Amino acid sequence: MADAFSLIAPKKGCELPLIFDSPHSGLFFPADIPRLTSDEQLKTGWDAFIEQLWQGIVDQGGYLLHAHFSRMFIDPNRGATDIDPQLLSVPMDNMKPTKYSDRGMGLIRRYALPDKPIYKDKLAPSDIQSRIDEYHQPYHNALEQKLAEFKQNFGASWHVDCHSMKSTGNKMNIDAGKNRPDIILGDNDGTTASSEFMDVVHNSFSELGYKVVRNDPYKGGYLITHYGNVANNQHSIQIEINRALYMNEKEFTKNERYPKFKKDLSKVSQNIANYVRSQIKK
Repeated sequence: MADAFSLIAPKKGCELPLIFDSPHSGLFFPADIPRLTSDEQLKTGWDAFIEQLWQGIVDQGGYLLHAHFSRMFIDPNRGATDIDPQLLSVPMDNMKPTKYSDRGMGLIRRYALPDKPIYKDKLAPSDIQSRIDEYHQPYHNALEQKLAEFKQNFGASWHVDCHSMKSTGNKMNIDAGKNRPDIILGDNDGTTASSEFMDVVHNSFSELGYKVVRNDPYKGGYLITHYGNVANNQHSIQIEINRALYMNEKEFTKNERYPKFKKDLSKVSQNIANYVRSQIKK
């Protein structure tokens, strides 16, 4: 595989200190790794079409970063030390598993679906480390570099972490069995972004008729908690979109609502870009 990710830049002279990232938009999973799961089961973790839905942000002056590799292979929305000891043939140095690894959803996932383990065999620490070096770290380097540039050139940064969610949680999820709203916004209970920025995003969706919930049950994962720092004028939020709004969840195909929903997301992107533009002029 040539590239772990794509970074799409806006036109020269139009750049804003704004980046959208889609860490779960890829499908690449090496064919030579023995596994127990089908391609369809791996796809259940795919944020299908998310990088396409949000591509309008580039026209508004923002950047768009998206992964090419499957989150089932390695998850950029987890810390590099969040390693599940149950997956390993021998322990690794500097392992610090979190609640995500406890549920089989750490840096390297144990399960694709409830009671559906991914791997036939235990994994060697060298395998885990190569995944970090070749996929996880380059993705984070790209994001971190842009955010540092924004901070240096504008004194602030805005980051939107883009995801999709199943319309109903399964038993691996903290909201198992519950129907989900259209949109869940996360700012880790106000710690990763200003309330004003959250209000802009919330109102943009609400005005288009979507049901929006904040921080329930998703407050945001590693990406926003790692890069968001309100006190330092670095704002990161997570947007979870209900897949039923734009796709057939069983067939992994776009549904008839996709074109309108993409137009609506372009309006949301425009509102976000306008807000960032207003902030850097102050």
